[in-house]
Amino acid sequence: MTDEKTPVDWAAIKRDYTETSRSIREIAGWFQISDTAIRKRARAEGWERPAKSDGSQVQTAANPPAVEVPKDPPRVEDVIGRGRNLIERLMDELDAETLHKGEMEVIIQMNEVDPARLQALRQAVSLPVRAKTLQTLALALKTMGETAVDTAKGKKAARQANADAATAAGNRFAPRPAPRLVADNT
Repeated sequence: MTDEKTPVDWAAIKRDYTETSRSIREIAGWFQISDTAIRKRARAEGWERPAKSDGSQVQTAANPPAVEVPKDPPRVEDVIGRGRNLIERLMDELDAETLHKGEMEVIIQMNEVDPARLQALRQAVSLPVRAKTLQTLALALKTMGETAVDTAKGKKAARQANADAATAAGNRFAPRPAPRLVADNT
């Protein structure tokens, strides 16, 4: 084996350093050298970085613009609605898989020759996997329902309502009523 160093294209590195807003580490990674080597060379030869405009980096082809964040974040109700729709579609898929389980097993048996892959596909359509999927979907739906209730009233209000309901039920943890004074002056 030879320990020959690959030649470094310092002209291209200087061009990236002085003309783009790419970070020194990005440039170093691209040219497969250390960022320290670039810093030393830039200091020795007096390379200047481009000026940043308005405190942000200049956008180049090598540094694409960041994804725009919407100004108004999505409302909780909208996210919960989309989640419920997704869960309904997944439950429909699970229903179809359960309905056609026998047919799917026959297709798997006919088309698969690799025993390990055959076993993996059989396990994917097995009852425990489908039951676990249903359990996960039910838990997600329950969590979304609780979140919808919490966001409608607020967490503190929901907790207080639960406490009031427990008190009204007369359970043993309910606070005791104040003592009544009975005076009989006859």
